[in-house]
Amino acid sequence: MPDLNSLESLVVASVTLSFTETAERRNTVQSAVSAHIRKLEAEIGKPLFERGRGQQMSLTPDGQVLAAYARRILSLTDEAFTTVRNARFRSTIKLGTTVSLAQSVLPRVLPRFCEREPEVQIHIACDRSNALLQRLDSGEADIVLMHDQGKTPGRLFAESTPLVWAGATSFVPEAWPHVPLGFLTDGRDLRRQAFDALDRAGRTGFIAHQSPDPTGLRAFVVAGLALTVMAAPAVTPPLQIFGPEHGLPALASSVLSLYRSSRIPETGTDTLVQLLNEEIRQ
Repeated sequence: MPDLNSLESLVVASVTLSFTETAERRNTVQSAVSAHIRKLEAEIGKPLFERGRGQQMSLTPDGQVLAAYARRILSLTDEAFTTVRNARFRSTIKLGTTVSLAQSVLPRVLPRFCEREPEVQIHIACDRSNALLQRLDSGEADIVLMHDQGKTPGRLFAESTPLVWAGATSFVPEAWPHVPLGFLTDGRDLRRQAFDALDRAGRTGFIAHQSPDPTGLRAFVVAGLALTVMAAPAVTPPLQIFGPEHGLPALASSVLSLYRSSRIPETGTDTLVQLLNEEIRQ
């Protein structure tokens, strides 16, 4: 493994094409620079410079390749040391949640958390609820806020929250004899609940849009082209909740749960758990 000192001599020499000038720029002696280059040549088994008598020194093709990589290595090394040296965080919490909860619940929680725990950094990863517990088990997440699929070990709280019809403020349900609906491609449970509720109310609906991605579904709903079904805390502007006053039946409830890994440090996690719990219960 080449040392950084030798790589730095190679990079400077690739520009100056002079060991003497390289030594001056590096505030060392020419013999040290020559030793650095010989060490690199010995390690790769190939010459890095052409140094014929009476000719201008030049990089060999192998020298050009190694010099390019050396620049990248030195740049990354400098970036790594600068990042760590200037880091203001004592610890990091990896939070996993769904896209809809990240867009709605977290913006209300994060400012309060950062005010209380300014030295704790949060990394947020979004995924489907059925995949978030896998992230927790594999160590990719420390805390998971999700629509529950059934209690598993590590659950800290579970709050029942109503499911609601959500749509753009421009959407007028009464204007549609058949309610246009949008769902995630794998949102079978929500589809069933929506159609069952409409049937009980004597109304009909149809699937106007499906998307495998929550962002794609939200774009269609925000455009005012369909209603969707969401947990009430996840509905934020420009979406609004529609209900009986709009001729739509009430829906069932969902469970929002928080899971926490047993492997993570205490720093900041109790605060985050408390704030998430408070927000969900409101």
